Amino acid sequence: MTSLLVLLLLWAFPLSNAKGRLREFQLIKDNFTRVAAVNACRTNYTDLATVYDQQDNIELKTLLIHITNGSNTSGWIGAEIGNSPCKKWSNGDEVTFRRDFTSYTDSRCASMNANGDWEFVTCNLTRHFMCYKQDVGRLSYTLIRETKTWFEAQLYCIENHTDLVSISNEEENKQVWKKGNESITPFWIGLLEDSVEWSDGGQSAYRNFTEEQSGHYIFLNQDGNWSKSEGGNNRYSLCYKSFIHVSSYQMSWEEALDYCSSNFSGLLRIESEDDQIATERELKRKNISEPVWVGLRQSRLFGFWIWYNGLSVRNWTNWKEGSPPEHQVSQHCGALEKVKGQYKWCDKDCRSEFITLCELK
Repeated sequence: MTSLLVLLLLWAFPLSNAKGRLREFQLIKDNFTRVAAVNACRTNYTDLATVYDQQDNIELKTLLIHITNGSNTSGWIGAEIGNSPCKKWSNGDEVTFRRDFTSYTDSRCASMNANGDWEFVTCNLTRHFMCYKQDVGRLSYTLIRETKTWFEAQLYCIENHTDLVSISNEEENKQVWKKGNESITPFWIGLLEDSVEWSDGGQSAYRNFTEEQSGHYIFLNQDGNWSKSEGGNNRYSLCYKSFIHVSSYQMSWEEALDYCSSNFSGLLRIESEDDQIATERELKRKNISEPVWVGLRQSRLFGFWIWYNGLSVRNWTNWKEGSPPEHQVSQHCGALEKVKGQYKWCDKDCRSEFITLCELK
């Protein structure tokens, strides 16, 4: 009887195969100056591409090669050199805490020394480094005693853990320092200082320059490396389209359901880790820290959580407490809430008014 009930529920609330649904890259195969490239991407898609990691860079490189049939060409991306350096964490966290540090003329990347203090040195030095892993309700640090440049360390941490460590307060600094005592030399942490800005306001610390060059605007070569030039040169445009809409005003969950269904494809569904990453990047680039509605709703009869359109919540979830709220004490409507720099799933009173996330048609 139990098995039959489970099958009936699966038929009523089918699973979905979701990967890369909320963001895609596009190439405009016309020669544009940098200003014209921005306008073309914003008119047809969302903006010039922000490159968040090695995977993004490979996808853009592949797109450039495929569309141009292998001919030697290049395309504008959204990166440009701003007027002054600023600090950013590798994982996109806000820089809200800064330890006293030593800085040098060619400073770019941060490392922690034996006293727990920070110093900025050129990113091309090789050092040990500290990765972190975000598990359910738990943050763990791992000191990697291999010597790599800052960007090599960043790639290693992303591929094998979560990212290079970010630090938001003195207590976290002490925890990282204690773990780092296993190294007798300074080790990299995830703080980068440079003047690179992104056209869409994206919070990316990924870089793939091969050498120092002059110029204010950045383009991607067919080999995947980045170069700089002035904006008057003509190149293809590497754009991206986001399928996430962020409402401009607050509303209840029921009002959000009507708003998204009337104007877009519906309330946002987060069906995979890729969806979660795309959503967090969108919220960070728009500097949204308050709770936001998504399409989660709890069945008052059965107590399980489903998406607004009847799709079941799959094995991949991101609940704030590690598991769904209990049926008896749940507030029945689902939102994202920022917890230690990450956007976690949580339940909220359906009558509360928050900004809403919709999916574009």
